[in-house]
Amino acid sequence: MLRCLIVEDDELSRELLALQMEPYALCDQAENGLIGVERFTSALKAGHPYDLILLDIMMPEMDGLEAAKAIRVCEEQHGIGIDKGVNIVVLSSLSTPHDVIQAYVAAQSAAHLVKPVQPEKLVKTLRKLNLIPAENT
Repeated sequence: MLRCLIVEDDELSRELLALQMEPYALCDQAENGLIGVERFTSALKAGHPYDLILLDIMMPEMDGLEAAKAIRVCEEQHGIGIDKGVNIVVLSSLSTPHDVIQAYVAAQSAAHLVKPVQPEKLVKTLRKLNLIPAENT
């Protein structure tokens, strides 16, 4: 089963994401980017890295872009290349092309989902990232 870290400052949003992810992953949660980076680093050092991070962009303490950069630096320090790093899916209520490009480039993310996250879009993203099997046809 996948390991997922949900980093989102809104408690209801975290809980809803955890429910959506329940069939696919064991989820941990963090209420801001700083705690998210700490949990990511601890899991990596313990030898139980996350497969996926659902990362909100707008948060107190440390925003999602800063957290993503810190996560990538941590991976680099542990000899993990970007192609082998954790899949980061950026969550944002903004969906303009500029915001989407910023999420991909600045956060080095694998995908971008607009909040509120629709379950079918989340599953489609997990399939696109090869984190869950493709739907049987």
